[in-house]
Amino acid sequence: MHLSNSGYKRQFPGMCPKGWEPLVAPCAATFQWGEANGAGETLTLDRGEANWKNIDDSTTAYSSSPIAAAANSFSKWMFGKFSGTFNQISAGLFSHTAGAMGTGLTIKGQPAMTADGDRLAYSTPGTGALAGLSFDQTAVVAIGSGRAVWFGATGPASAGKAAAMVTNPCFTNYLTHQLQTTGSAGAGDTATATLTLRYDEN
Repeated sequence: MHLSNSGYKRQFPGMCPKGWEPLVAPCAATFQWGEANGAGETLTLDRGEANWKNIDDSTTAYSSSPIAAAANSFSKWMFGKFSGTFNQISAGLFSHTAGAMGTGLTIKGQPAMTADGDRLAYSTPGTGALAGLSFDQTAVVAIGSGRAVWFGATGPASAGKAAAMVTNPCFTNYLTHQLQTTGSAGAGDTATATLTLRYDEN
């Protein structure tokens, strides 16, 4: 599975749409994908993939820990971190934007943020169906219709998430997801899925 992010520098009076050349200097914030693992919530940054697999780590090749049909992957506790130079990070959206899933495969994810209490509290990754993943994100959805992501100052699980954040560094809420399968899932690799985080920066 691929991860992508896209940040936009604000320009007066609105936002530079995706695919347009910005009329201001390039974004200066530094973005890093991260993943949490283990009972101690160990955070690892600079992740470029988040493959679903039958082990709780961010390094083992998925081919070494395959998921059997009718079983689930370990839950993946992904997040974004922002540092560098910025005034504010806001307008976060998260979506499954590419890669059609096959028969018997369901991607479950974090629902949209509408209040600080919507953030998921970290739990040790496992293969049981995670109750907090109430959103079915199996279908490909354009990022403009993605789920709202909020931001906070002290870590992905911490209280104090808001739709915009000026504290530097700051973190998204957990963007947790899990591949759940049935006995009808086919053998071999799934299609490559892309999960995209979009945000505004100024």
